[in-house]
Amino acid sequence: MSAGHIISAMMGAFGILFFLLLFVLLILWIILPFSIFGIKDLLREAIEEQKKTNEILKDILKAGAGLKPAPTDRPDEEKDKGL
Repeated sequence: MSAGHIISAMMGAFGILFFLLLFVLLILWIILPFSIFGIKDLLREAIEEQKKTNEILKDILKAGAGLKPAPTDRPDEEKDKGL
């Protein structure tokens, strides 16, 4: 087998691989908008739930503003480390 046959065989294999990769990218490019539009509603829903949770946490903080922190059983060294 000569070098010319080997090079042409390799170019053919790389060409097939290149077109296969292009085909996969084309399929992903077509599917992408549908997945983005499908996720939009879920993101809106999650944001609304997060806003509700934030409001509830604000109410809890306002209600407990005059209370003293609860004592813990941890030594002072652990409190400083954030454990």
